[in-house]
Amino acid sequence: MIIRRQLSRAIPRFTIAVAHASPSSYRPQLPTIQLAQPRFRGDKKKKKDVPSSATSRQSDIQAQQARTKQQEREDRRRELKRRTDRERAEARKTKVTPVLMDIETAARYLKAAEVGRPEKTATITITLKLALPLHFQSLRGTVRLPKLPQAERVAVFTEIPEIAEAALKAGATYAGGDELVNQVKNGEITFEKSFATPGALPLLRSVQRTLGPKGLMPSERRGTVADDVVGLLETSHGLLDLRTRGKILTAVIARASFTPKEIETNVSAFMAGFRKAIKNSTSRQAPLVSEIILSSTFGPGVMVLA
Repeated sequence: MIIRRQLSRAIPRFTIAVAHASPSSYRPQLPTIQLAQPRFRGDKKKKKDVPSSATSRQSDIQAQQARTKQQEREDRRRELKRRTDRERAEARKTKVTPVLMDIETAARYLKAAEVGRPEKTATITITLKLALPLHFQSLRGTVRLPKLPQAERVAVFTEIPEIAEAALKAGATYAGGDELVNQVKNGEITFEKSFATPGALPLLRSVQRTLGPKGLMPSERRGTVADDVVGLLETSHGLLDLRTRGKILTAVIARASFTPKEIETNVSAFMAGFRKAIKNSTSRQAPLVSEIILSSTFGPGVMVLA
């Protein structure tokens, strides 16, 4: 009896449970599969580069350094302009100094300082101190002196023996081709001027670094290369080359053995050639002369009016 009662109680419970159970609950649950959509090239989105804090900090530092350098350049430019304007303003003023002399008086003092000195070594030099405008290029020109302070040594480079012989007769000190180039390369000769024919220019490539810094390299731009080098010798006789070195222009103007009048004539011709070179310059503002100084080899420097 006890067993039957328990079974009868258990069966309805079992049937109730089965009646409420869904048949689908016994099916295994499969994972959901999502199919990938086709991706086209135009649908791909670009990722935006988001700068990190370190990259942003580095960019700020670089920008600050660039601004600092730009400010430093501006400060240097303003300071250079102020200094240039100040120098040019001083150059316009009349110099008042007890040693300011006229050219003839200064020449007498300098000649007295060279008494007893060898005549070949005693020379008189003129020096111009210039007040240059901002961004001024070097000044170049030529001056024809009435009396040369020393005999010119001229070299003519040519590959034609007939032209070399004619150049020697016209007053050239040296003339030739390969042999002359080798002498220059070995330092056996020195000269103050040089000319060349167009055919001799390839020979000068080996001595270009020797002649170039001295301003002795023949070039068509300077008018020292031509087929008629004999004509160049005749037209260039007595010409003195002018070239500024920074704010200084200097040249040997005479010998101490010259008379004071000859020295004065050479100085006047030099200043006339200098003013002509300024006039032919392409600069908008002309350089101003702040000081003109005459000096001798063993004597003092004297400020003069010219």
